[in-house]
Amino acid sequence: GGFQAHRNLASAHRRRDSITPSSVSPPPVRPPTRKLSKVSTITCSSSKWAERLLGDFQFFTTSADASSELQRQQLSLSSSITTATLPPPPVPPPERYVSIPLDFYKVLGAETHFLGDGIRRAYEARVSKPPAYGFSQEALISRRQILQAACETLANFNSRREYNHGLIDDEEDTVLTQVPWDNVPGALCVLQEAGDTELVLEIGETMLKERLAKQFKQDVVLVIALAYVDMSRNAMAFNPPDFIRGCDMLEKALKLLQEEGASSLAPDLQAQIDETLEEITPRYVLEFLALPLEDEFRTKREEGLQGVRNILWAVGGGGASPLYSGFTREDFMKEAFLHMTSSEQVDLFVATPPNIPPQNFEVHGVALALVSQAFMGKKPQHVPCADNLFEQLQQSTHSNTLKEREMEFSLGRGLCSLLLGELDDCHAWLGLDQADSRYRNPAVVEFVQENSNHDDVDYLRGLCKLLETWLTDVVFPRFRDTKDVEFRLNDYYDDPTVLAYLESREGAGRSPLAAATAIVRIGAEALQKVFPLGSQESEEFLEKIVNDNIVTVVTESVGEKLKDVSVKAMCAGVAIGLLALVGLKGMPPRDRFSGQGKIDLATASSNVTSEVDSNTEELSKQHASLAEGVVRKWQNVKSQAFGPDHCLGKLTEVLDGRMLKLWTDRAAEIAKLGWVYDCMLLDLTVNSVTMSSDEQHAVVEATINESIALTDVVHPTSGPNTTTYTTRYEISLSDSGWRITDGALLI
Repeated sequence: GGFQAHRNLASAHRRRDSITPSSVSPPPVRPPTRKLSKVSTITCSSSKWAERLLGDFQFFTTSADASSELQRQQLSLSSSITTATLPPPPVPPPERYVSIPLDFYKVLGAETHFLGDGIRRAYEARVSKPPAYGFSQEALISRRQILQAACETLANFNSRREYNHGLIDDEEDTVLTQVPWDNVPGALCVLQEAGDTELVLEIGETMLKERLAKQFKQDVVLVIALAYVDMSRNAMAFNPPDFIRGCDMLEKALKLLQEEGASSLAPDLQAQIDETLEEITPRYVLEFLALPLEDEFRTKREEGLQGVRNILWAVGGGGASPLYSGFTREDFMKEAFLHMTSSEQVDLFVATPPNIPPQNFEVHGVALALVSQAFMGKKPQHVPCADNLFEQLQQSTHSNTLKEREMEFSLGRGLCSLLLGELDDCHAWLGLDQADSRYRNPAVVEFVQENSNHDDVDYLRGLCKLLETWLTDVVFPRFRDTKDVEFRLNDYYDDPTVLAYLESREGAGRSPLAAATAIVRIGAEALQKVFPLGSQESEEFLEKIVNDNIVTVVTESVGEKLKDVSVKAMCAGVAIGLLALVGLKGMPPRDRFSGQGKIDLATASSNVTSEVDSNTEELSKQHASLAEGVVRKWQNVKSQAFGPDHCLGKLTEVLDGRMLKLWTDRAAEIAKLGWVYDCMLLDLTVNSVTMSSDEQHAVVEATINESIALTDVVHPTSGPNTTTYTTRYEISLSDSGWRITDGALLI
């Protein structure tokens, strides 16, 4: 075996003369790709400026090294020819590169007009202030090499001139550099210091998708976190500051450091981020609350509401407790309340843990919020809750004298009584009847008297004016959802739900329902003073009122969470509003109904004379039959919509316009509460039909006798309530038949 090896080696030496160096060439060089942030395998740089940079990284061999490598390749080739049994040497893995644009001026923080000395001073400034947080030595060395290559290029006159020409001719090709994989953290560090935060995030987040060595990964995580911090700082520099974006960027940086890095990675930076977040979080929360109330911002506003809870409940009670951003707890709560709706304030108050006692200003705000919800939402059951809070404030107020304490919140209690129709209690809380009352406020009494008539013994007009002023100036401006709202007292006192609730509070004293009736009547008189009844202006104005939904025009309704509702009382309550408003019977007929006039069916049948044309009588019977059919169909559909199956879709078969919307909403409310109404029509009489000249519209007056029984969870069975009422319907002919478009209860 040794002899044979010696013969092979000798043969190889004889053949070596026939193999020249030129016959062995290195593998062909492939040009690099140019796509930014695309990790690829390449063997050379993309420009001569990149070559200079890679030379500083020592990725090119010297001439001696090249000669030695060539001899090694020749010997290897010779051996492979003479010794077929020897395996080829292993091929080293190709080096990886990342395409990164490195502008030498930007990485140094230099301007194009800087002279050589200025370039060197910029370089020294960068080198003298290395990153303060835990980068590896490899990343810091790579950073310094890039800065040094940039300085040498720009400080030399000739190389700088060529570099500038390259920027002019093809800037992208000039700055784009294929950075070796191991040196990418240093390059990202340079970019972050130069302010290229978006580029740092783009490249860094792409690299984090791969499996990286621990130290390498921590360098990448750290530079990305610093880029987020820079973006937060930029957002906070706006005027006004963008607290939402600033906080979001800091939270991303902290989360990245804690999850992708480690607990020991840049602990000082994590502590600074956490402290800054605590500092600006109150402003961040307030900015979320200030977003519009539309559905697209609901999620962010809910995040802001949760932030309010976290801040207030963490700090606890006591208005002087310090918060960040220059706030005390009381200051922050008052500022937050300006951006919250009335329901949001009530929900916050109810959800507050019992170990955090509420402050007086907070209780007062919630009391006003309950009043706002009661009036705007037609939920009078909230008024007693508001009155209880005013009572607590009276008992807890630390005024100098007992009289001041009693007077301080008597106005709120008096107007709560007025909202409940309790005039006697309202007078007592305002001290209107007794000059020596401890609740009497001379300014309030004078205001009420000045706005009342001399014959108004109850001062009802003045009290209504006081209530309107209080709602306009004190209550509604405090809440986002009512700040610019327009309202009328009749909107509240003429609502069927409110009337049903007031009727349920009837007792030994004066009737709350009667007080509501009187208030609605005052509103009607105010309208009559503007336009005389019977005039054209009066008719046009009243028609506008109906179109604007100022008057409730439903036959019966249900109040939210009211169990044993008297349908008869609710019908009577709606009738009060309509009769007090105009006395529609006395108005001249509208133009569209002037062709046929009004046909009184109840009297026509008993007072028929030979003067009545037989065609007119036949026509009136047809109209009456038509009207009766429409009303009976409506009663049948109503029983299905409010019955156990809650067939809301049936309403479109007989209703349209405002009538359809109103009854659909109420039927949906009943279905949501799980209530069932068993409605049965006992008797129906069509009193009159007024048909338009084109026979496309008609006004029907009918007397209805029906039985209604309520079933709900609390009252499994509630006995039927039989009631008789007279109602007026407006019906119109459409492509799908006659539909009821509007309605009003008469008696």
